[in-house]
Amino acid sequence: MPQPDESDEDTLTREALDWLSRVGLGEATQDDLAALRRWRDLSPAHAAALTRAGDLWRMLETPVTDLAKNDASRSWTGSLTNRRALLVGGTAVAAATIGAMVVRPPLELWPTLAELNADYRTGTGEQRQLTLAETVSVELNTRTSIAVRAGEQDPAIELISGETAIAITRAVPKAFVVLAAEGRTSSYRGSFNIRRRDAMVDVVCIEGEASVECGGRGVTLQAGQRIAYGRHNLGDIAGADPAVITAWRDGMLVFRNTPLSSVIDEVNRYRPGRIVLVDRSLEQRLVTARFEIKRLDTVMGQIGQVFKVPVKTFPGGLVLVG
Repeated sequence: MPQPDESDEDTLTREALDWLSRVGLGEATQDDLAALRRWRDLSPAHAAALTRAGDLWRMLETPVTDLAKNDASRSWTGSLTNRRALLVGGTAVAAATIGAMVVRPPLELWPTLAELNADYRTGTGEQRQLTLAETVSVELNTRTSIAVRAGEQDPAIELISGETAIAITRAVPKAFVVLAAEGRTSSYRGSFNIRRRDAMVDVVCIEGEASVECGGRGVTLQAGQRIAYGRHNLGDIAGADPAVITAWRDGMLVFRNTPLSSVIDEVNRYRPGRIVLVDRSLEQRLVTARFEIKRLDTVMGQIGQVFKVPVKTFPGGLVLVG
């Protein structure tokens, strides 16, 4: 199959950004949202363009929103450079006015349209605990959306995005189920942590047992085991340290020999703005550390001292490393 050229990708990405801007400004109707879903499903290239647009939104939202607030009356016309500035400016204005949406707003950093259907969600740095049944406790980590699936054969929630910890305090006659992407995780008693990023899902059994199914395969995890799956691909069982996985529930982030790029990605989930690793040669440098979630603004300064690289901080939470 021929690959789309860069001009086609650029055109589709611009169209996707235009859709996101319309929805963010509150101009989209429910029919518009349905049309966007149809546009996304036209081809894999359209779906990829929407993903790229979401990535741009996440990267540029806070610093460019500040620019838009400071100079809201400015207009860009003319050259290609200026048109690109208008595109980014439009995205920033959309991000700044998400709260004014008529329909349910997505999270502050646009992941997917499915979040419009979330029953519960948390914003940047926010965590929340729910009791959905007498024996089931659900904790939502930062930037997490779930939907309660009433009418399912078994009691269930759908993890739309983010991370949640499930605890079933005593054995129940029907398994509690978490649907995520193309798979499902269920347990009759115990606790497990499940995290979703786009189509990739990671499940860790903390106590008891948890059954994971995807693509016609199924496995049962014991405490201290984990497994990941994609769209139709269930991986292999591996070991996991529950204390590291669930540290977020105690207000901590714990890293053990973790690549710096992954550390930055994780820290970005918990703070407004964006940390950008400019020096790509640092991506695989390993980090072992414990950080308090409430004090993440000091993290990059510490990293800069350890690796002896410059760290520049800008308004809006933008931090450049290296």
